[in-house]
Formats: sequence, C-alpha cells, structure tokens
Amino acid sequence: MAFEDVLPEVGDKGRFQILQVLSFALPLIFISMQYLIENFTAFVPEHRCWVHLLDNTSALLNVSGNLNFSSLLKLSIPLDSNGKLEKCHRFFWPQGLPLGPNVTGQNLSQLEMEPCVDGWVYDQSIFTSSIVTEWDLVCDSQILKSLSQSIFLSGILVGYLIWGYLLDRFGRKRMLPPSYLMMAVFSTGVAFVQSFPVYCCLRFLLGFSISGIILCGGTLAMEWTTSQHRPLVIVIFSLCTSVGHLSLGVLAYGLQEWRKLQLVVSAPCFAFFLTSWWLQESARWLIVRNKYSDALKVLRKVAKINGVKDKTLTVEVLRSTMKMEPTVKVTHYTILDLVHFPILRTRTFCLSFACFTTAMLFYGLSLDLQSLGSNIQMFQVLLGVSAFLSRVGALFLMNLLGHRRTTVACLLLAGLLILPSVFLPQGILRVVLAILGISCIVVSISCNGVYSMELLPTEVRGMCYSYIAVVDRIGAMLAPLVNMLKYYIPAMPKIIFAVIGITASLVVFLFLPETRNRPMPDTIQDIECGHSREEARPKDEGDPAVKITQF
Repeated sequence: MAFEDVLPEVGDKGRFQILQVLSFALPLIFISMQYLIENFTAFVPEHRCWVHLLDNTSALLNVSGNLNFSSLLKLSIPLDSNGKLEKCHRFFWPQGLPLGPNVTGQNLSQLEMEPCVDGWVYDQSIFTSSIVTEWDLVCDSQILKSLSQSIFLSGILVGYLIWGYLLDRFGRKRMLPPSYLMMAVFSTGVAFVQSFPVYCCLRFLLGFSISGIILCGGTLAMEWTTSQHRPLVIVIFSLCTSVGHLSLGVLAYGLQEWRKLQLVVSAPCFAFFLTSWWLQESARWLIVRNKYSDALKVLRKVAKINGVKDKTLTVEVLRSTMKMEPTVKVTHYTILDLVHFPILRTRTFCLSFACFTTAMLFYGLSLDLQSLGSNIQMFQVLLGVSAFLSRVGALFLMNLLGHRRTTVACLLLAGLLILPSVFLPQGILRVVLAILGISCIVVSISCNGVYSMELLPTEVRGMCYSYIAVVDRIGAMLAPLVNMLKYYIPAMPKIIFAVIGITASLVVFLFLPETRNRPMPDTIQDIECGHSREEARPKDEGDPAVKITQF
C-alpha cells in the first residue's frame, strides 16, 4: 500500500508505536482473564444434602444414643457407585422419628431416599464461595454453569457482528473508549449481582464489550504498524494473553471469594478507559474516508510524538502519494458472491472448520480444568505457562515445518492426546495429556492467524476473515454446551473433541496448500488460476522497472 511509504515519514517504529502497542497489550492481560475466570468463580466444590440431624445444632444435641458425626452421616447420606457420598440425595427420615441405640444396625439399602429439598452443604476448603454455592448450581441445576459460559461467549459472537460495522462506519478510535467503559461497568457489575439471571445478562454484555475492544484496539494497532513489524506485534499480543491466563491462576491462590476475584480483575478496566483517549485515529481509515485534512493532523501529531521533524508532508503530498497505487477496477463482493468461486469457497470453508475446531477444543478443555483435579489454581498456572511457551514455539515450528504441516500436526496431535484421557482417572498422566493437548491447540491457533491471511486474496480478505471469525466464535460458544454432555455420558465430550480435532487435521491436509515463502494472493483470479500474483505475470513481460514487493 502507498500508506507504507507515508508512515516512515512520521516514524514507523518510534515512541508512538511502542506506547500504542503497550496501551493495547496491557488490557489484553485482563481481558484474557475474563475468558477463563469462571474456572474459579464457577468452581464446583464437594457437596452433599443439608440434613436436619447433622446441620442443625439443636437437633444434633438432642440425638439419643452414642452416635458420633460419622455415624449420623452414614445414616443420612447414601453412597454412590464409587463409594463416595451421594451429592444429590439423602435418606428420608420423618421429622421427630427417635433414633434408638440399634439405629446403626438398620439396613440402609431399604431406606427411602429423597432429593436435597433443604439445600446443600459445601466444602469451603478450596474456595469460600462461587456462583455455584451462592445460587446452588448443582444436581438438577448443574447445566446452568455451562450455560452461563456459553452465554458469555455468545456475547462475544454478537459483538463481532456489530462492532465490525461500527468501527468501519465511525472510526476505530471513536469506538474504543465506549468499549472500555462498557467492559469496566459490566465486569464490575458482575461482582455485585444478587441473582443468576442478572449475572448471565451482565456476562453477555461483558462479552459484547470485549469483542469491541479486540476489534477496535487490534485494528488500530495493526493499521499504525508497517508490514515488517506486524508479526512481532501479533506475538506480543498473544503472549500477553498467556500472561493473563497465568496471572489469573496466581490471583486465585490469594482470592478465594468469587466476588473479590471478579472485582480485582475488573477494576483496572476504568484506567484503560481513561488512557484510551490519548490514542490517535487510524490515518489509513481517515484517508480511505477521504478525510485528508484530518489524516494530516493525526500524522503530524504522530511525528511530534516520535520526535520526527517533517515539513514536507501536506495534503497535496498525501493525496499524490496515495495515488501511487495501481489503478484497478474495484469489484464489491458479498458473502453470497464468494460461493461461486470453487477454490475460494473451499479455502474459506476449510479455514472456518479449522478455526471452529481450535476454538471449541481450547475452550472445551480450558474451561473444564476442574475435571483434572481439585488443585485448579495450579492447573490454571500450568495452562498459562504452557500457552506462553507454545506461542513462542509456534514461530519456530512455522519456520521449520511450514504453515500447513504445523496446522495439520497440531490438530492431529491434539485429537490423539485428548482421546486417551477419556479412559484415565484423575492423576498426573491425565493432567500431562490435557496440558499437551491445549499446547497443540494454542500453536494451531497462532498458525491459523498467519495461514488464513496468506490463503485469502486481498480484495476479499477482510470479508472472508470476518466470516471465519464468526464461525470461530460459534465453536467457542458450543464448547461449554458440549461439556454439558458429561452429566449424561461422562466420556462423550472428550470423544467429540478428539474426533473433531482429527477430522480438522485431515481437512487441512487434503484441501489446503502450503503458503510458506510464497506471495500473498491479491485477487480471486490469483487463487482460482492456481498461482499467485507473481506467478501469474505473462512470460513475455520483461519490463525490469516493474517489481513486486512482498511485505
């Protein structure tokens, strides 16, 4: 683009770019916490039915006979098939029935059982409270926990659809402060809600605001960065996400009350709202909107921040520079138009399925850390560390194996690592397989971000990528719903995740080409003809003055 020639005139890697990247990277740490915070705020502790004889002090003192607490527990709560206390039923003892000296010898299997009509007693040794203990999201209501996770992710999906239009219509910078303010208000409000329906509504709105921050902030940062430095910026953003996951586990060690944890994670968002006002609007967007005067003012501010003295940049120079791009016939495509191009249709479908799979597997596993054991804080820290290392390792793997092989190998390995965990009890081996599986998924996610850009042509890249992002969010939204199946068939969610992961690896292997060290396609004709822009040049075109620069 011609803007790549303008940006160095005001500084393309100066103080402004550094501050702008930091202004988005730091919020990403806290945004990433909101994705997985329900691992702790929705923690399900060990629980049993509330029993009048055990949990009512006056009733316990009036019990006759030499019965200790353990004996009364056996008489009150039945055992499940694993020999553990039943979580959702208790023995039925009519009120006022006297307990004789021989009560322990009664045949417990013949006693009538009933559900927990008086509530539950929760183990508070790990977390003193959670939304599960506050609103009794157990037994018949246990699916509501997964439903709240899905509602939050559906808010992000809706946000992608709406914020994408708003930032193109009104500008990137103008939409960013409202997004931060909404996130601050809704995330803080979650810490004070008194009912589960209101909690779900605020979590939906929180997800909606987060998608606005990611779209507006990410687009603004990318449009002020040259092609040469974008990979580094993307790596910084992804590493900050991993730092957020790791920090969440550390915070959970010290904050065992869910409202306090939610408040600590949410409070810094008000500061991000205030700091977002110093950011400058995207000069690229202003130029596209033919607001050259506004773009020139912004560019001069950036030059001043970077310490660059530029006296030659004027509106006329800016206009003439932007006219340096080749004149081509502009065709406006819609999603419906794209299905008429077979190779583009295949690439879009395969990339959508790959992103759908990685999102479903990542959230399906990372939001179900409690299935690995009770030390969920340690598992969260392990997830953050492994994701951090995986994102760094993704760069080396892509350079070593290529983008296609890396994607195929990681999806296949993720599926193969998830499948054995179905048959393993809680323990070290199950934890190792889960962390390795999540690491493979994280590498695949990092690779997909580059692979998608290189497979889609420039003239429809934005539209195709937005469609892929929506499908990606659908996969994330469905992940908690798939996890709900474990309440009926415990092995079913892992089997589904494994099958989808292996299937996605085959789809990418069979239908997508390698893109490493190849020019990015610019037009639909480039990929439909089976070659890139550079390869499509006529053989007799020998003008040495015409060069194609790959950014």
